[in-house]
Amino acid sequence: MHTCPRCDLKKAETVSKSPVEGAWEVYQCQHCFFTWRSSEPETITNPATYNPAFKIDPSEVETAVHVPAIPKRKI
Repeated sequence: MHTCPRCDLKKAETVSKSPVEGAWEVYQCQHCFFTWRSSEPETITNPATYNPAFKIDPSEVETAVHVPAIPKRKI
């Protein structure tokens, strides 16, 4: 398990690996569903340097029922 940069819980699992051994891995938090690649900058992968404006309180995940609508695509 890995620590989620967004909610700080140790509930992130490896969900995919690069076909090139060791190039990258994809992780997903099983609590808040945040997903990231190991090859992203430390400001995304490291909980200590993840932007605090985007952090979430893990206790609020279950009550976060509002899902924003996807705007219509302008062609």
